[in-house]
Formats: sequence, structure tokens, C-alpha cells
Amino acid sequence: MEEKETAPVEITDDIGRFAETYSSFNNIINQIQRQYLSLRETYEEQSARLQEVNLALQKAISDNRIVSEFLSRILTSLNSGIMAVNQKGEITHINPAAQKILGLQKNLPLEKPLSYQALFEIVDGNDYSAETAAAGGQTCLNAEKKIKTCDGRSVTLLTSTSVLSDESGAVIGAVEIFQDITNIKRMEEELSRTRVLAGLGEMAASIAHEVRNPLVAIGGFAALLARDLQAQPDKLSMAEKIVAGVNNINRTIETLLVFARREEISKVPVDLKEFLEMVISGIIEEYSLQGQKVNIHLNRGDTEGKRLLIDPHLFRQALYNLAKNGIEANPDNPSITIRCAVFNSSEAAHLAEKSEETIPQDDYLLIAVDDFGRGIPKSDLSKIFSPFYSTKTNGTGLGLSIAWKIIKAHGGEIQASSRPGHGTTFSILLPLNQEVQR
Repeated sequence: MEEKETAPVEITDDIGRFAETYSSFNNIINQIQRQYLSLRETYEEQSARLQEVNLALQKAISDNRIVSEFLSRILTSLNSGIMAVNQKGEITHINPAAQKILGLQKNLPLEKPLSYQALFEIVDGNDYSAETAAAGGQTCLNAEKKIKTCDGRSVTLLTSTSVLSDESGAVIGAVEIFQDITNIKRMEEELSRTRVLAGLGEMAASIAHEVRNPLVAIGGFAALLARDLQAQPDKLSMAEKIVAGVNNINRTIETLLVFARREEISKVPVDLKEFLEMVISGIIEEYSLQGQKVNIHLNRGDTEGKRLLIDPHLFRQALYNLAKNGIEANPDNPSITIRCAVFNSSEAAHLAEKSEETIPQDDYLLIAVDDFGRGIPKSDLSKIFSPFYSTKTNGTGLGLSIAWKIIKAHGGEIQASSRPGHGTTFSILLPLNQEVQR
């Protein structure tokens, strides 16, 4: 009987403990639910805040990209060259205009460090560079410097430099902005030379006319005197020397008048082959009459059938002066070579050391006169087209000036290059008028 009475009591205790446990579990579940709801609310708030931050960040990135692209377009579209370097003198940025001015390949890779000094050779103005500014803080504004580019051109730059600093003011590099003013400098030099030529021409013409009148009288009297002194050889010789001297002065005066004359260009189409052969045969014949044999080799290159729009008389004079200069450069070997070739505008710009934008889009004829003389020192090359400048004992210094004047009047370019001990080359570039070729 006792066992039967004890069983219900134990069951009742188990039920009570289960109820307590269940109640405790419910409390825990309720607490977890409240925490979950609180956490969810917090998550939603943080998620909303994070979304706002993400949107703001995306907008900032987008704005920065727009600004960056805008600045990049500005740098790309500028005609001025821009370079940035770090303190090691390594290029960190270079825009397309700078690459073009410096004769570099397009889209120059900057993955590997590229030295500032590797881009070009500074001929004059070494202090005016981004490298100097980055290393020592020495800046410049609108300073001129001359460089030799990667493709071998001599270029004059107008450059300005500034120091680059970080937020704390520490120097991290420098930037250089420059423009190619080679053509401007050349135009200034040509304008100056033209003014000098005009002034000297007027003076030469005035002097020539003043000298010519008494010279004619001296020559006439000397000729009469020589006629009357046929029986006195010693005195006759002196009279003949006077006549020869007067003739020499007369030739110089004729040259002065040619130099001073304002040429009227009368252009007509001429066949290049026929014209050059006519000029060469005339030069050879003239020297032959003086008892001198000269050799002129003609290399017409790819100019078969080409025609020139020139003044034949004046252009012959220019070529004659250049040929005569070459022949006289080496009396022991009076030989020259005349070479011809056709170039497009890009190649012609490179030959003339000009930018492509400054010359018309056309084909160009090169006529080069090579001699085999002793050459011209580099210091004299810039003077050879100046009037009255000559290294010859009996030279007037007007032959090359007249040639320069005639070539310019035809809208052409003329340049001289020389290697002392190896000879000199005079190069003429003329536009090949397409209408004349038809």
C-alpha cells in the first residue's frame, strides 16, 4: 500500500520541475527573441547607414573619376608639353604633347622608371629643368633652353618649372611645362637676316653706283694706255693689270647689284631632269673655258617625270652659287654630287627641323649639293648665309646669301650641314606643286 501511495508524489514532483524548466526555457526564448529583434533593428539601422556611406563613397569616387578624366583630357589636349618628375629625377607623368615635342614614341610606358636625362640631351640651359627644381628647388619662368631630341632634332624650348609638395609641404618632385619655339626663333632669325639683307642691299647698291662711274673711266683710260704702250712691255704689263683689276671690281659690283636687286619671281613649270642637266652642263662648260675640269655627279633618285614651278633663271643662279662654292671647297678634287629625292610633309618637316603643323601637307623635293672639301666648323655654320661672310681669300661673301635669298623667294628652305674634314652638304627643300605634276 505504501508503494502505491509514493508513486503519485514523485510524478507530481517531476511535473513541477518540468514546468519550472519549461518556464525558464520560455523566458530564455523570449529574451533571445527580444535580443534578436533589437539586433535586427540595429542591423537595419547600420545597414541603412552603411548604404548611405556607400552611396556617398560611390559618388565621391565618381566625382573624383570625372575630375581625373577632365584633368587628363586637359593635359592631353594641351599643345604645351608637361612632365612631372620625382626627387630621383624619374618621370612620373608625361602628356602626349611633350612626347611629340621630344620625339618620343606615343603612349610611352611608365611602368619602369624612366630617367629625365634619358629623354633628351640639353645643349644649352641646363639649369632650367624639372630635375633641377626637384633636386634643389631652383625654378624658372619662361626660360629658353636648347635640346637635342630622341629623333635627332635641335629644338628650342620655352620652359617653366615648379616644385611639387605634399600636404605637409615636403618636396616630392617638380613639374615642367614647355613649348617648342624653334619655328618662332627661326622666323625671328630669318626676319632679322632679311632686314640686314635689305639694309646692306640698299647700301651696296648705293656704293656700287658711286664706284661704277669713276671705275668705268679708270678702265677706259687704262685700256687706251695699254694700246699706246704696245712697244713698252714693262709698262704694258702694268696697264693690263689695271684693266684686269678693274674687271674684277666690276664683277664684284655686278654681284653687289644682283644681291641688292629686289627679284621679281616669274615661275613657270620646268622638267626637273632637263633643268638640272642644263645647269650642270653650263657649269662644266664655264669652268672648261677657264681651263679647269670639274666633275659633277647627278643622282636623280625617285624624281623621274617630276616638274618644278620655279623661275628658271633665278633658280639656276642659286644652284650655280652652291655648286661653285662646293667646287672651290677642294681645288685638288673639284667634284660635287647633286642628289634629288621626294619626301612627304612629315619627312620634310624632320629634314627642315620644323614641326609638321608649320608646313603645308604636300610632297617636297630635296636637292642636295655635296662637296668633298675640308668642311665648315660648327661655329661658322650659322654665319655662312650672312652677306659678306667668307672664309675664302678672294671671296665676296655674297654667293650663298644670294642663293638663300632666291630659295626663300621660291617658298623653299635651305640648310647646311658639315663634318670638318669630310665635306659640306647644302640641302634645298621645295614644295612639289601637285597641279604642276599633272
